[in-house]
Amino acid sequence: MLINFDQTQRLPSEQTKSINIFLITVFVAPLIFTSCSIFKPKPDNSSGRSIEQIYKSQRAKKPHLSKQWPSSKNSTFWYREKRIAPKAVIPESKSSKPHSNQAHSFLSKNYFKTPKVFIDDLDLASLRQVILNQLKTMKFTDPTKIERLGDLMVTNGWLKETLTSFLSLTNENLSPIEFSQRLREEFIIHRVGKGSRKQVLFTGYYAPMVQASRVRTKKYRYPIYKIPESSTRPQLIGQSKRYKIQGSSAPNSEAWRNYTRKQIDGDGILKDQGLEIAWLKDDVDRFFLHIQGSGQLLFLDGTSVGAHFAGVNNYKFGGLGKRMIKDGVIDIAQGSMQGIKKYFREYPEDIEKYLFHNKRYIFFKLANEGNPRGSGGGELLGGRSIATDKKVYPAGGLAFVKLRKPILDDKNEIIKWENFSRFVVDQDTGNAIRGTGRADFYFGIGDRAGAKAGRFHEWGDVFYIVKKSNS
Repeated sequence: MLINFDQTQRLPSEQTKSINIFLITVFVAPLIFTSCSIFKPKPDNSSGRSIEQIYKSQRAKKPHLSKQWPSSKNSTFWYREKRIAPKAVIPESKSSKPHSNQAHSFLSKNYFKTPKVFIDDLDLASLRQVILNQLKTMKFTDPTKIERLGDLMVTNGWLKETLTSFLSLTNENLSPIEFSQRLREEFIIHRVGKGSRKQVLFTGYYAPMVQASRVRTKKYRYPIYKIPESSTRPQLIGQSKRYKIQGSSAPNSEAWRNYTRKQIDGDGILKDQGLEIAWLKDDVDRFFLHIQGSGQLLFLDGTSVGAHFAGVNNYKFGGLGKRMIKDGVIDIAQGSMQGIKKYFREYPEDIEKYLFHNKRYIFFKLANEGNPRGSGGGELLGGRSIATDKKVYPAGGLAFVKLRKPILDDKNEIIKWENFSRFVVDQDTGNAIRGTGRADFYFGIGDRAGAKAGRFHEWGDVFYIVKKSNS
């Protein structure tokens, strides 16, 4: 059909108007409706609460969460945004591309390479000490038991032989170049990690020093508990690959394993049964003592004892930071221990709500001797011990790590980050540490260690070291 353009120009005026109205409706109306977001609807008061109460309940919501680099390089929590490319240069201004091409280029050239020279940034005495700590407990392990070490399979006896041979090598007082050459000749250097990048995401943990009282007082009113006397000796998570943590309570001959944090700390279901071993003055400090799994109690009489892990209930760990970020009360840059504590100081009415979200509960025992012990039995040493998933990496594994470490000022504030490398011993595990690409770095005891651990979230390189066979 042919169209006569002269005829189209002579349409009736009413028809022209109809077409114009149609076009306005199709193209302009959506713009009008989308612009209506500038109008804020009244909050729903169907619950019967006053408008003032509703607005107050919404006061912690933050509509603009951090999604890119902060404008200032001195921002307290900038490092928690740096999850994929830890060696990237920090932008001086806001950018929608936090991981620069420079960082990806650097990693692509280097992340598969075994170090030519193994440099350890700590003293040799601490390295020897952590090895001796682990060897003491390995006297009681079955030397024929086969363990998985990433993609390798080794025996407990060979892990012990590795530590013993490496310890002997450190006693020869070799230069770094000579030491590295002997290490490559006599040991297998086995890189581990997640995906093609072969890297491991490290978080940090520590043993807090907490003020405590041996009896309940008006000031010290938050108890920590020992396991009920009727229970059997608990199996430490990490010593067995058959442990099972329930998502909810399950039938169990030991009823206390089915109690939630709310039942214990909120309802007082274990109250006045003689299970309290100490009293703390701060509920949040008690919670983070649970998170770390062990700590040091400073009593009013000047004495101190260790509060060490003794047992756990039947519940999975419930991430506090993730829940608070999801609710919008903090943003991702405030998800560290320090950021969470700051929020609770400002809004103490939210403490129970979020603490009870984590149903997992730790029971303790008091110990006068030494440092906390890892799940593998060995005494931990700050800066030299790591925790991994014991279904993937065994207790007693020797490793070389390359990471970044926080540098603190005299007020325990992070002033910069520096690259470092050192030898460590795999001695522990954690409920949130799962898979080939996760690990926890133990920083030691006290507030200074906590300032580092609470803000540690770094991708790094991990090389396990295994003695070569003589045959």
